[in-house]
Amino acid sequence: MRALASALAVASVSAALLASPAMAEPAKPDVPHEVFAPNGTIKRVEVDPDDLPKVSKSLVAAPSRLKEVEINGPSANRIDLVFLGDGYTAAQQTEYGTEIDAAWAEMVQREPYKSYRKLFNVWRIEIDSPQSGVSGDPTADVQVDSPLASTFWCGGTERLLCVDTVKSWEYARALVPGADQVLVQANSTKYGGAGYGGSDLGTFSRNPSSREVVLHELGHSQGDLADEYDYGGPDQYPGATEPGAANVTIDNTGGKWGVWLGEATPDGGVIGAFEGGSYSRLGIWRPSANSLMRNLGQDFGLVNREKLVQSFYTQTDPVDSASTPSGGTHNASQSLTLTTLDVPLAVKWQVDNVAVPAWDGKKTLTPADFATTGKTNFALKATVTDETAMVRNTIYKPELTQTLTWTVGQNTSTNPNAVFEKTSDWGTGFEANVTVTAGSTALTSWTVEFDVPAGYSILSTWDANRTRTNNHYTFTNKSYNGAVDPGESVVFGLGGVTGNFPGITNCKINGNPCS
Repeated sequence: MRALASALAVASVSAALLASPAMAEPAKPDVPHEVFAPNGTIKRVEVDPDDLPKVSKSLVAAPSRLKEVEINGPSANRIDLVFLGDGYTAAQQTEYGTEIDAAWAEMVQREPYKSYRKLFNVWRIEIDSPQSGVSGDPTADVQVDSPLASTFWCGGTERLLCVDTVKSWEYARALVPGADQVLVQANSTKYGGAGYGGSDLGTFSRNPSSREVVLHELGHSQGDLADEYDYGGPDQYPGATEPGAANVTIDNTGGKWGVWLGEATPDGGVIGAFEGGSYSRLGIWRPSANSLMRNLGQDFGLVNREKLVQSFYTQTDPVDSASTPSGGTHNASQSLTLTTLDVPLAVKWQVDNVAVPAWDGKKTLTPADFATTGKTNFALKATVTDETAMVRNTIYKPELTQTLTWTVGQNTSTNPNAVFEKTSDWGTGFEANVTVTAGSTALTSWTVEFDVPAGYSILSTWDANRTRTNNHYTFTNKSYNGAVDPGESVVFGLGGVTGNFPGITNCKINGNPCS
């Protein structure tokens, strides 16, 4: 268990700030926050929305730069975790980088982040603060102009480290448009932090023990996990319907996590049904005695880990890409390759809905593999699954599975082909694409020629060279797209006048008729 050096406050913002009406102004609802004590126990406090920090309008946007911490793949299929530094001057940015490297290294020692770190792209954004440090350090009267307005003593609670969440997301999205989670580190060794579950944002200080708040709040924002402590609310749980969170239930048998009952859990003891959770002592049960969602310094329990893994796959797919996109037609004279996440995955294949066990585990199928089917055309299916032991619940399994399909055909023609397709026509002009496809022999260059009807002209071309003799046009490859592998294609485009273009005639490619 990790020792906690001193009291830590953490905010879990669960209510939206409500705008007051112009006439009668009822009191604004306070925003609930969580406060962590030295022994890791938690209580809730209320903070007036007016006490939450906002960056002064007089403070102009500070210079900021994007740095890579750990990049594991395309952002479109990774969870983009963005660290922001607040209260660091330009001269302190190297120090800030060292802090973030250490924080991330510690976070990925905790499961399930240890096993699934390759699903994350981790960035840090350097923001040059005009002053060093943050407000409220060491005492409540200290005021510092920092770009994100990080402030201790938020709502009168010393260790509660609040931040301007809107401004934080503005800085993050400006440099990482696909940011999924933001973590703000304040330039202070004072022990403190906060978590904004509704904003997918957390704060922590340079004090190493403050990193616990990050993990706890990721349980909320990424796993939609409930708090498991049993105080701060009504003694008897007030709900009559089953809670949506995976780690609390009104069923005293623990049937909600029945697949784990009796299993030893990394946070201590075994999975069962322990009364108390979601701020109430009675009438609601949690899966383990003392997980990280109940007290700091613990591990995530088995039920918590399972839900976090499932949540990771709501933002990522097992397969990054396929050399022939799923749903398309693949030429069996070429290899088909899957690029996947860098985690253990099971890959299984079917031909015409019949399993091919000899291909199990393969991420590349070769022309020789296709030849073993004895078929010239067939339906191909790949099923890629994370079969991790961390997930048992059948309702989560679909999130961990991806299916891809293709139509596979043998290309027996040695000749290339060219296909003309009008892509737009606005009455006074038109545009079109021409797709050049190699036959069973690779192309080193290509020439496409055709006639257009009298009264029409082609005036522009891209990705090809163009010459004209009367109504006959000839197109040749550029230096970068003349080589085309068997069965593969390149596309060039053209534009012309007038509109209502009826199409081309006498098409040839490399002297052979277009089909």
